[in-house]
Amino acid sequence: MEQPTREATLDARILKHIRHTAKRLARQGRIPGMDADDIAQDLFLDLWRRRAAFDPSRASFATFADRVIAHRVASLHCSTARLRAERQHLSLDEGDDGAERPVLADSLPDPQAVSEADQALALDVRRFLEGLPPALRRCCDLLLTPNLRAASAEAGLHRSTIYENARRLRRLAERAGLRDYVAAPRHFADRAGRCPA
Repeated sequence: MEQPTREATLDARILKHIRHTAKRLARQGRIPGMDADDIAQDLFLDLWRRRAAFDPSRASFATFADRVIAHRVASLHCSTARLRAERQHLSLDEGDDGAERPVLADSLPDPQAVSEADQALALDVRRFLEGLPPALRRCCDLLLTPNLRAASAEAGLHRSTIYENARRLRRLAERAGLRDYVAAPRHFADRAGRCPA
């Protein structure tokens, strides 16, 4: 800004206003990462770029410069205010007046807690398994293994026997009322993937 060619084109009052505004903003810390010289240079360059839009029939150049500087300060400050608001830490446990209130985490259900439906399912499945003959219980253990082929070979059973026992288990579980715990598949009325013609 110390270059005399630039300062010669602007009124001393406008340059004083730019410097004063830049010092005030830097002192208040309103625009992080910029000191007074950076702010003054930004204000000057914005006014310099917009000088072609000046219309002498509408106002004086000093008024035009004041408006351009005020708008640039607002735009520089506005993004900072938005960033500060985004980064501001708010307590979810304190009210607006600073009074302590119940903790939000205490009012939310525990996602790890066992629900009543889960407890009922566990009891019904335990009763169902206790009522099974030993061969079907052994089949349940085999069905829980990650590799059914290896488990059936180790048990000395053919896979078709395990699959037949699995069908028997399914029928017995439905008769025992365990089907009520299984959610029905969702059906969509409209066909997906195609737009109507």
